[in-house]
Amino acid sequence: MIEHHRGPRVALCILASLAVLSGCASMSESQCRQADWQARGLADGREGRSAQRIEDHVEACGKIGISPDSKAWTEGWERGIRSYCTASNGWREGMRNQIYWEGCRGQAGEDEFLRYYQIGQQLYGLQQQIVRNDAELQRLERLLRDSKNDEERARLREQMRRLDMDQLRLRALIAGLHLAAPR
Repeated sequence: MIEHHRGPRVALCILASLAVLSGCASMSESQCRQADWQARGLADGREGRSAQRIEDHVEACGKIGISPDSKAWTEGWERGIRSYCTASNGWREGMRNQIYWEGCRGQAGEDEFLRYYQIGQQLYGLQQQIVRNDAELQRLERLLRDSKNDEERARLREQMRRLDMDQLRLRALIAGLHLAAPR
């Protein structure tokens, strides 16, 4: 019976591996064939991709004999990256915990983008900690409800009190960081 299930499991592992590997190419064959390179550069810039992203396209499209128009791509990318490397976008990207692809490196808005990106990431981390603390408080409440002795109930209440205090501290930090939001 075990051998019967082994074949489908192996096939699923192979399919999953192929899906992961095929996701490495920056563009598909059809995208390479139909590319408007200036529009592709604009999109890459607006996503915050670095100027080296064109090398990924050269590699992906080169496999099928297509050479990207690097000049057109760069013109689009330069417009796109200018719209990406702003304080407000850094804030938004950090708050969403997005990957920073280092596209702003050497760009005019780099310092402001990074400053607000880091503040946004701090906010994201604090908000995630609040969610974890809420889950822990719920767990402790269930344990408290089911607790049979006074000593355990006192210990659980103390843990809950400390978590409540931590939640107040985190909310105060979040409020303070929101005051630093770009205007």
